[in-house]
Amino acid sequence: MDLQRVLTVIFSILTTIPLYFLLRKFVDNQYAVWGIGLFLLEPRMVQNSFSGLTEPLFLFLGVATLALFLNNRIQLVYASFATLALFSLTRYEGLLLFIPLTIMFFIRFRKEKVIIKYAIAIAIFILVLTPLTYVRIQSIGSDGLTSSLLAGTKVASEDILTNGNTNKFSIATGISIFVKLLSWSTFPTYFLFIIPGTYFLFRNRDYKKYYIILVSIFFLLPSLYASARGIEETRYFLILYAMFSLISVLTIKNVVEKFGNKKIILVGTLLAIVITSVFFLDWKIDNQHERESVKIAKEITKRTNVINDYHPESVYLRTDGFDDYQEHSGKRTIIHNKVTTLFAERFNSLDEFLEYGKNQGLEYLIVDNHENRPHFLIDVFNNEKNYPYLIKDFDSDDIGLKYHVKIFKINYDLINFKN
Repeated sequence: MDLQRVLTVIFSILTTIPLYFLLRKFVDNQYAVWGIGLFLLEPRMVQNSFSGLTEPLFLFLGVATLALFLNNRIQLVYASFATLALFSLTRYEGLLLFIPLTIMFFIRFRKEKVIIKYAIAIAIFILVLTPLTYVRIQSIGSDGLTSSLLAGTKVASEDILTNGNTNKFSIATGISIFVKLLSWSTFPTYFLFIIPGTYFLFRNRDYKKYYIILVSIFFLLPSLYASARGIEETRYFLILYAMFSLISVLTIKNVVEKFGNKKIILVGTLLAIVITSVFFLDWKIDNQHERESVKIAKEITKRTNVINDYHPESVYLRTDGFDDYQEHSGKRTIIHNKVTTLFAERFNSLDEFLEYGKNQGLEYLIVDNHENRPHFLIDVFNNEKNYPYLIKDFDSDDIGLKYHVKIFKINYDLINFKN
């Protein structure tokens, strides 16, 4: 884990190199440096860099792809398709970038031998992608690219077109969560610059600005999909921070050119960002809570494989049982989706949720003391005696856990549904 953290920090720092060349396509050298400063001081980037996750590598390859594609040398444009393949292998949603790159390739080289050049670009992309994809298929049984994209598309289409507003996918809720997380992800570094910077980006447009706009739209799709599934994680927006930095320096550049006093504006901006970032950083990790969440997950999997979602602690349901298998091969297949979680947030009352849950095989209900749970689950936690059809089967207080959780067995025979 320490090695992973060191590597992710290194990749976060290395991202500033392609980011600099990307920014230089739009602003002068001094403003590009300030854009790098905004990127490095963003508190979420700092925290994520020390997490040992894939985002820093993903971001490095993504920004490198964007910067290489805008280069004037065709050899480096071809190289962008090689980094695009690596970008896609790091996380499957990177494959979405193939669409805007293809569109912009034909727009950019439409007056040249575009078919021949595109064939070369595609060949490079396939040559990089195929060997590693083949190894992945041999190891885990799927390519991890098209299989994941098709699985996500299937979930979305089935829930929207067939089941309507279900436990997995909700357009209205998704848009609400998406807007909230997108806005929150701009704090504290970018929020003052985004609106005016967006105006400057759309003003005097050329193919480079069209390119940035199109890429940004496709980068937003995975975060919109995650939001629609009720996943409230700002890390899905990290890939946009390169775009946020570009938009921000466009604002800073225009403010400096209009009002002068370059040093005062730039230094003042830097100091404000440093101060707000320091206060924004949160390094506290409650390891006791995490360990107790694992115990709760084990209690749930002892009883059922269908439960109401209680994110973020419910993530440990995915790993329960991992140590039961001695061989690594196939572990993910065996335990993945071992427990189905139903989203109570989609419903207005406990009766509505339980009526839906009955048809999904829901036999147990978990409630805790989190304030962000649906109001009817909070009421169950605080006033369990008002619900005679819920028989308490587990209470974490009884085993001395700090994380207070109750698990109830549902007696549907005592419930009189309206329908």
